[in-house]
Amino acid sequence: MPSIDVCPVCVDRPLEQSHTVTSVAWIQCEACNQWYHSVCVQLGLLEMNNLHSYHCAKCTKTHGPSTFRRKSKRSKIQIDYVALNDGEVFAVDKLSHPHVTSLLEFATTGSDSEHIYIQNELTTKFALKTGLRKPILVPNATEENSGMKLPLDPKQITLDYITDKVGEDTSLEVMDVLSQQGVHPGWNMGQWRDYFNSDEHNRDRIRNVISLEISDVHPLGTQFRRPQMVRDLDLVDKVWDRHDEQPRSKVTKYCLMSVKGSFTDFHIDFGGTSVYYTVCTGSKTFLMFPSTSENLALYEAWCLEQNQNFMWFCDYSKNIKGKKVRPSQGFKVTLHEGDLFIIPSGWIHAVYTPEDSIVIGGNFLTLRDMATQLHISTIEKTTKVPSKFRFPMFNKVLWLASWYYYTHQDEFLRDREPALAVQPEHELLQGLIRHLTAHYELSKTNATAKRSVPTDVIGKDVLAYLSQLLAWASTFYP
Repeated sequence: MPSIDVCPVCVDRPLEQSHTVTSVAWIQCEACNQWYHSVCVQLGLLEMNNLHSYHCAKCTKTHGPSTFRRKSKRSKIQIDYVALNDGEVFAVDKLSHPHVTSLLEFATTGSDSEHIYIQNELTTKFALKTGLRKPILVPNATEENSGMKLPLDPKQITLDYITDKVGEDTSLEVMDVLSQQGVHPGWNMGQWRDYFNSDEHNRDRIRNVISLEISDVHPLGTQFRRPQMVRDLDLVDKVWDRHDEQPRSKVTKYCLMSVKGSFTDFHIDFGGTSVYYTVCTGSKTFLMFPSTSENLALYEAWCLEQNQNFMWFCDYSKNIKGKKVRPSQGFKVTLHEGDLFIIPSGWIHAVYTPEDSIVIGGNFLTLRDMATQLHISTIEKTTKVPSKFRFPMFNKVLWLASWYYYTHQDEFLRDREPALAVQPEHELLQGLIRHLTAHYELSKTNATAKRSVPTDVIGKDVLAYLSQLLAWASTFYP
């Protein structure tokens, strides 16, 4: 006879030896004290949580069926004992991030049209004309009104379809919503599919996936075409040689898979990139703040706070230039199935998921946002953002961009925001040259920095090249 500590249902093929089961829950029969795997006796998490006493099939004949707790009319908070053990008494309810209530209660003043551009179509001309000073929302985006093409109908892009195209064994970065940290050990697509497809009441914690890059996934990524405006303005598309021994940064096509209740705290997309974001299924709620100098200064200070996770950014305040300021001009917007959303460079935003959602989006650098992108890069260094969370090969892109536009000066004039022509030179070229000069100095002692200076393109005399750039800048801004 097996021990009472060994599940008798799967004793010949123990569940612990399975490669498809990620976590094993146990339950004990109150009558005979035998332990069982919950999955072996077909008990879900919700049923287990509601049980008062469990009787196995054998004991049910003599002791009666299992009994359940009386249901209270009051909502029950599920305590996150992992967080409590780590000293995070702030994170109590493991099925809801503490900041979600604050996000939902945030009151937006004014209409959506005051905060975002709502357009029937997305064009490069409109983006350049407006300078993307506000996000753009295109409801019911199609290939005709945006140039974006999905490999199939959005409603058919399910977790089963994605897993089939990506592969069950593909590693996946999964985020624990409460801690806003990655889950360790990591998951694979098969595990994530099973979790995502499970009943929401059976999910032990809220988890999120926002970093699955699908550029090379056929046909999900290879047959997906980004919006025309994005392709026209993407700086890396212009400057990167497809024959370069280093493949270009894979940040152009992401699949985001979020279950109901997911929350991503305030952040700025890496490198100050702009973002396109199309909702295939479900919905998303954004709380956003524009990239004003005061908002960015507050964001940087907030990121440096020791207890940042416990601080709601909207309530954060700081003395800046002798004046106490708080984040300003914030607003909420909810995206629905079929919506295409463009987030400009440097915008600070938090994201909540009201219902299970699948989104396809991506990041892109632009020439017109160079000043903001350099500013965000500086903030990332100051706040010690790990290299893995920054824009890949950011500095190499900047060197190549400087060379491309130095050799394509007419295109440089076309791609700039019209209003930029009357702004001081340090807004663009001078700022870029200062950044490249500092990076060149670093490359003298840092091997990684040295590899990112493309001397095969700009020449080995880097100082001479920088001098040429400076002379070029003076022709635009005497």
